[in-house]
Amino acid sequence: MNDFTKDSFLGGGIKIWQPKKGYRAGIDPILLAASVNISEGQKVLDLGCGVGTASFAIAYRVKDVELYGIEIQKVFADLANLNSDENGIELKLECSSITNLSANITSKSFDHVIANPPYFDRKTSVRSINLAKEKSFGDTCLLSDWLKVAAKRAKPKGFVHFIVRSERLPEMFNNMPNSLGSLVITPILSRQNENAKLTILHAKKNGRAGFTISSPIILHPLKSDSQEKYVPEVDQVLRNGASLINWI
Repeated sequence: MNDFTKDSFLGGGIKIWQPKKGYRAGIDPILLAASVNISEGQKVLDLGCGVGTASFAIAYRVKDVELYGIEIQKVFADLANLNSDENGIELKLECSSITNLSANITSKSFDHVIANPPYFDRKTSVRSINLAKEKSFGDTCLLSDWLKVAAKRAKPKGFVHFIVRSERLPEMFNNMPNSLGSLVITPILSRQNENAKLTILHAKKNGRAGFTISSPIILHPLKSDSQEKYVPEVDQVLRNGASLINWI
């Protein structure tokens, strides 16, 4: 396992094996997981789940949830299975493209579909020479495909949750399936008064509520205000798996 590291998340609450080089999970999947309005007994589909960080963070916060994951890269899928065993959290995982799902997935509907899709549109950015990193950061499926699959797999009144670069929001809105409504976007700011480079988007299957911009998530205090790395609310999320639901 010299090419991999075992890293602690949620104050050691979950342990995640991941590649030493290339794409590595950071705080983004933790923030996404913390923003999901999930209840015990519900079912989650994690599209492009990577090594499973977001799914395991959800299960750490809310017990008795049923987790399914789709991951196209075998190295990440194998690590997700290892992480499932490491944390004692079942993740029913399939190694496949999100556009080529098995009947085991297409026969089901889910209370929540989550996705942390590749952040960059390769029509407007430079490819990485690291193939694993390229598939993680450079989208091989259209963002419209991610949205269509998520909408189709969500049950009526179920929810879809995406974390994306803010610059891709127009593309998200232009390709939003008609079945998804009650859209809420939550900007993520590094510090107060800075632009939001990331955004979490929530949508409800067959939702009819109006479009909402929720209060932003601000990660870091102003440098002059504190020596703490994160603001207290975010620190509780990262250390203890606290909820970050400020949009319902």
